[in-house]
Amino acid sequence: MVRLALACLALSVSHAALALNAQLDRKHVALGEPLTLSISGKAASLEQLDLAPLKAEFEVFARTLSRSDAQGILQLTLYPLKSGRLAIPALGSGRDRSRALPVQVNTSSEFMPAVSLKLYTEPAQPFVRQPTRLTLEICDDGSLDWKRPALPLTSLAQHRALGEEQIEIEQEGMRCTAHRYHWAVLPTQAGEIRLVLPALEAGKFGQRLRLPPPPAVFSAAAVPAWLPLNVPVGKPMVSAETLPGESPLQRPLVWRFSVDGGYSIDGLKALLALHLQPHREWNAYPPTVETLAPEDRNSPLNRLAVTLYALPESAGPLALPALTLPYFDPATARLEKIALPAQQVRVIDPLWRKLGYLAALLAGSAALLVLLNLLHKEMLWRRARRRILLAIRNAADPAELGRTLRGFSFVQNEKPAATLGQWLERIGRQARTSTAMAELVAALEARRYGLHFIALADLQAQAMTAISGLRPRCRLSWRQQ
Repeated sequence: MVRLALACLALSVSHAALALNAQLDRKHVALGEPLTLSISGKAASLEQLDLAPLKAEFEVFARTLSRSDAQGILQLTLYPLKSGRLAIPALGSGRDRSRALPVQVNTSSEFMPAVSLKLYTEPAQPFVRQPTRLTLEICDDGSLDWKRPALPLTSLAQHRALGEEQIEIEQEGMRCTAHRYHWAVLPTQAGEIRLVLPALEAGKFGQRLRLPPPPAVFSAAAVPAWLPLNVPVGKPMVSAETLPGESPLQRPLVWRFSVDGGYSIDGLKALLALHLQPHREWNAYPPTVETLAPEDRNSPLNRLAVTLYALPESAGPLALPALTLPYFDPATARLEKIALPAQQVRVIDPLWRKLGYLAALLAGSAALLVLLNLLHKEMLWRRARRRILLAIRNAADPAELGRTLRGFSFVQNEKPAATLGQWLERIGRQARTSTAMAELVAALEARRYGLHFIALADLQAQAMTAISGLRPRCRLSWRQQ
């Protein structure tokens, strides 16, 4: 009985010494899930409570103090910073002190899936001024809705946010959903670069979840001291338009190309001014350099669109100036260069081109008129030949046949010949004749003067054969109307 009384007395003294009473809403929690710590006691003591011991293993996300008279209750929302067996340390001092509470932090639970985090750069160890991509990869079972974290500002590097993606991957033999967030980082100083990311936030069924971020630490190598500031680190990619085959004189010629790399607008303008200085045609207007959105939204490279203008002063071939883009090659640590493709355009004088078109049109019109005239002459002599052949066929006697032949000519409205001999001579000047024409004239003369009797039908057949073979001379069609 004495021992029991002493034990009760010691317990009452112990509770009296612990004026702050600490309680947890649960003793088992998964990494990322919130934990509520309630501390009751004197309001004055709660207001002055030092929470620094908690921040070694927990993030103090929120605090709420409610009071009634001199007493109060302080509620703290905590997120564990690591997994394993942790402890809520004793808070306060002297008589106003709480007791330590154990907490088991697991990597997952029925509500909270296991999450793996990875932060890496591409390339792994960049040079100063080399465009680098920083990627945060969060892998889970796909049930969490993540919020993109913000990178802190630092004097050691410049950065800007790129895109994000969500893909299914296999990690350590297990399928998982990878959430990837990308940033473009440009180191400005050599050495270790440390970026302290904020806690990673996710949501699931309205519950806010927060996980400690992975360390963002990488090193940047120094570039040689002789490297000019306008020369980028890393090989640029160039895509150039094809020049037209011809361009009119006294009209600006426009040529465009794009550069993906580490060039700045001012640096590229200065380089172009240096290259274009000896080319008077390409100095009529200053080049323009504009920033474009990259084709790959996750690329850390700058995409610049360049437009060059030329004002040709004379007709003839015009070549592009020899443009080379220098760069520092990280693989060889040497200064390299890339040359733009050589192209050439022919400058034409529009006035002479129009005069040439007009001359060609006139020549074509003249040729068409000549052709039409020849066709008309062809039609006329063929029509005349058809008429004489019909008249030969209808002749009633040899005398009418002779008159019909003396009246035939390839020249319109020409008077009949006085004799068959004159007619034969005239036809010989107008057409290509053969011995058949002379034989026909001789047969008609022999029948007329009774030297030899030839039937009318035979004379008609002989005449039709001779006349059918006639073709007018070409010069006749040009000269006669």
